[in-house]
Amino acid sequence: FFSHRSTMSNQSVWSTLPPITLGALGTATLMYPVDLLRALKMSAAADGVQKGTMALVQDFHARHGAKGFVSQGVFPEMLRATYMRVLKFFLFPITHQAMYGKPESQGNGLTKAIAAGVCSLPEGFTIQPMEVAKISLQLDKEKKFNNNSSAVMKHVMNTRGWTGLYVGYFGVQYRQTSWTAAYFASLRFFSEKSKVVIPKEYNKLQNLAGGFAAGMFGAIFNTPGDVIRSSLQKRILAEESGRVPFSVGLCMGGVKDFFAMGAEIVATKGPAGLYMGFGFKAMHLGGSGALLATLIPMFKTMMGVK
Repeated sequence: FFSHRSTMSNQSVWSTLPPITLGALGTATLMYPVDLLRALKMSAAADGVQKGTMALVQDFHARHGAKGFVSQGVFPEMLRATYMRVLKFFLFPITHQAMYGKPESQGNGLTKAIAAGVCSLPEGFTIQPMEVAKISLQLDKEKKFNNNSSAVMKHVMNTRGWTGLYVGYFGVQYRQTSWTAAYFASLRFFSEKSKVVIPKEYNKLQNLAGGFAAGMFGAIFNTPGDVIRSSLQKRILAEESGRVPFSVGLCMGGVKDFFAMGAEIVATKGPAGLYMGFGFKAMHLGGSGALLATLIPMFKTMMGVK
């Protein structure tokens, strides 16, 4: 459901931006409550707290009130989620065309996975500061930042310098790259399978089912990176630290810390520890994949974009 400029169409590739943006914004809005519950579950698991979903929701309500469910960290999440989805869905067909000289509709699973992985690189790098703001606000038990993402970033900049905004970056990049590659590589396969079991007159339901399956498939690869990343960020940000200048050693240290945290989780909780909160994660990414696979084509049709 992508369109790149060709000799058969006078439409510019930029014409895809409005429907992609609307689809991404709609997805971010609808999936935010699920993302919040996922964050609470993963945070509790990372802290070693064994609580049910209702208990976590009650604790969150006690700290932030009813409005917290729609406002606590909502701005950075909406901004991050919409931006990253627009970027990946806009850049993917362009990247595939540039790398292989043919549109993604003519590619196979491997070419799509590689192109998707490449186009996710600017996404991971640019959303990282927003990731720090999001996790800080959603897990802000003392209301230290008062739901203000700017206050989070200012605090990190003042105490750690700009490199502090990139704590856990390797995990974020792995998370984005793995899901994007798996999603685009498998979407056609799952969409075709959905057509076998769902009547052709239910086209939107076919898109939903195919997108949901592809999104859940991506979550299998995505979840370990997110678990390690969130655990590592929480540990580092909780420690006192001065400003750390950028260096190659700092980058290599980030990669080393990522794998060390993963090994620690496996050693203490077993391999299953890397999939803490997977149920909500799969629901969130499956739902996101389903909505994107449905809303973007719908808005393209409404706007006359091929």
